[in-house]
Amino acid sequence: MKTNFNNSWRKTVFFAFLILTSITLYNCSNDDDNPGPDPIDPEEVEKEFEEGVDELPELDDPDITFEEPDFSAEVSTPAATTAILADIDGATSMDDLTAETKEVLNKLEAAAPSLPPAAITKANELTEADIEAILDLDQDLTDIDAAAILAALPDDIKALLPQVTFDFTTSAATAAVANKGGVEVLNAGVELDPVAQAVDAPCEDIYRDAYDEIIATRQQTRDAQLATISSNLTRRLDEAETRFNTRMETLNTSEEEFAAEIEAIADQFLVAAQEEGLEVAEEELRLMAFLVALQGRVQLQTWSEAAEEVIAEARTTEEAAVEARAEEKEATVRANYQISKEQADAILAAGVANCHNQGAGN
Repeated sequence: MKTNFNNSWRKTVFFAFLILTSITLYNCSNDDDNPGPDPIDPEEVEKEFEEGVDELPELDDPDITFEEPDFSAEVSTPAATTAILADIDGATSMDDLTAETKEVLNKLEAAAPSLPPAAITKANELTEADIEAILDLDQDLTDIDAAAILAALPDDIKALLPQVTFDFTTSAATAAVANKGGVEVLNAGVELDPVAQAVDAPCEDIYRDAYDEIIATRQQTRDAQLATISSNLTRRLDEAETRFNTRMETLNTSEEEFAAEIEAIADQFLVAAQEEGLEVAEEELRLMAFLVALQGRVQLQTWSEAAEEVIAEARTTEEAAVEARAEEKEATVRANYQISKEQADAILAAGVANCHNQGAGN
């Protein structure tokens, strides 16, 4: 049996074929025009971090200027005592002495019975070596009750003894102790979308690599500044110790100089006691020499202890100041670093979220 196709049917088939071909070509064209999201440029990401994350400011840690503590003193000899020494110098008999000098000798004679017997014995046996030992602050007065002896003296005799005077005061000093900060960790504290963190794509890797690089540079700056602060602290503490030692040396030198001044006065009275023609006043002159040395010792020691306290307080104050400065500067450096880190955290979080959004779009 023979089948005949008419022209109408043939046209229908032909047009259907053309439509199918057109649809196929259109879809291919769309695939070529939409290849997917643009790739991330690592250099642009690095630039984003460099421009968006602040550099740490330069460290400003100047040295602290400290005033020198006052621990000065002076030795003064009463004018009446100087006059007595001038009077007995070169005198060959009691007749050569003035009435004022004789009156003082009489007062010494009258005061002797009220003094402890050990004091009279020490005065009668006094030597120049004894005077030097009494004025040596490194030696203890084990066999002399200085306070009891001087308390028993009448005021007019006390007024003849050399004085060590000073007008500085002492006060307690306090020091602050600083706690040190911890160690920073890369990517610490960055809060990212949980879904975004799951994206394992070159886009996120590029952001994380750029983040680690910028954080590393800021950490290097931070660590260098902290090292400088630590070095400055060590140096300044050493300098405070050096100043302390220098002041103690100055104090020791002054002690020796003051002791020498008082010793010279006591020696003059002791020498006068041994002069021919003044034997009748030997005990009184020896007693005066002893009292000069003893009063000098007590006043030297009072000043020296006060001076040592002032010097120690100055060191404590200076150490507290440099430690507080180091604490302050460390806190500033760490705060500056934290600002930069938070800026980097924000850029990283936004970048990773954007990477996730692009992935979701595909």
